[in-house]
Amino acid sequence: MTKKTLAFASGSDHKTKEMQMLLSPFGYEIVTPKILGIPFSPEETESTFVGNSFIKSKELFRLTGFPSFADDSGISVDALGGEPGVLSARFGGPGLSDKDRALYLLNKLGTNHNRKAHYSCVVSFVDANHQVSFEGKVEGLIASDYDELGKFGFGYDPIFYYPEFGKRFSEVPEGEKNKVSHRKKAMELFLEWFQTIQ
Repeated sequence: MTKKTLAFASGSDHKTKEMQMLLSPFGYEIVTPKILGIPFSPEETESTFVGNSFIKSKELFRLTGFPSFADDSGISVDALGGEPGVLSARFGGPGLSDKDRALYLLNKLGTNHNRKAHYSCVVSFVDANHQVSFEGKVEGLIASDYDELGKFGFGYDPIFYYPEFGKRFSEVPEGEKNKVSHRKKAMELFLEWFQTIQ
């Protein structure tokens, strides 16, 4: 069977490998801008995860002609009015590390008793006949401090406490976290739909 090509709007080798594993059973080979050798850095100007995800998937489809998908994700904190949201990767300004951003969030939240937060991920897909998106969420709480000891995760995981595990995401091996993650939930919805158009 000839492999069909699906373009993924990501620069992350780790994410690309994960997507290849998920889509391989459908006979798809994943290509990325990096693999194709094309410059790709569309400006994410929308105020929603859906909007920013579509900016990436639409632009990649325009550039390659391949059916294209993208994801956009971040963390939203109730007491901060949903911040950082779509600005999760840029929260606190340019040049900050993941740890700096997490500490900035903790500082901004202060001693507020409302620690509710959720991670969101939107996967969008664009081809000649479709423009669809799927969202996954995982609910949790913002811890009172930064986990210096956790070996896993990235981004805001050291301050994101997941009640069902009784741990922060930074304390949970990737395989375990991926069973409940926002990205996994969004991808499951996407794959469920994707099977219907094969």
